[in-house]
Amino acid sequence: MRLLMSLRRAAAAVLALAASASLLAAPAAASESVGFYKKWAWFEDSYWIVPPEGIYSVFHVEAENKFVVDRGQTVFHITDYFNGYFTGTVVVKLTVNQIASCQYVLGQVTPEGRVFMTMYAAGTAPDPGTVVNYPVGQMVKRGRNWTMVNQMTSLAQGGTLSHWAYMVQSKPGSASFYKLPFADVSIPEFMQGCNENVRMINAFE
Repeated sequence: MRLLMSLRRAAAAVLALAASASLLAAPAAASESVGFYKKWAWFEDSYWIVPPEGIYSVFHVEAENKFVVDRGQTVFHITDYFNGYFTGTVVVKLTVNQIASCQYVLGQVTPEGRVFMTMYAAGTAPDPGTVVNYPVGQMVKRGRNWTMVNQMTSLAQGGTLSHWAYMVQSKPGSASFYKLPFADVSIPEFMQGCNENVRMINAFE
């Protein structure tokens, strides 16, 4: 009988210790979860460009049902970040259309680095605010640097345009910041004329 009571007391003590441990661990787990949402906060005020090997894209010309290789440059200026969402300005310039197009982006990036974006027509483009396409991507570390591997297909000039690239960061002071691959101009010149202060309105901060 005494042995049974001792076993019961020991079991109760173990349960009490386990409960205490879970209570102590809960704040740490909650803090870790909040940290996940801030993992990519360094996106804010960053520039992403297409490196030389990624400047190629493919048109499908609907009228002739053929595929044509083209070249171009795309620059992202991510201007805001909150809780795994980011916004910014995107400028695209292709060989067949030397007038750069300006778009706004709303993106989502998970702690695991999966990226989903919605592009919107900006500025004086026809129907500003309409959705242009939905690129998807994945953050991939190459060496010591992060790359954003993006891919998309969108309607373009009587057909479709498909493109993918390991987009890389370009920072002031780097060679690519002052001379973009394919475009041969600086990033500020390439982005000229597009609003680069696209931010989220957040009433909860």
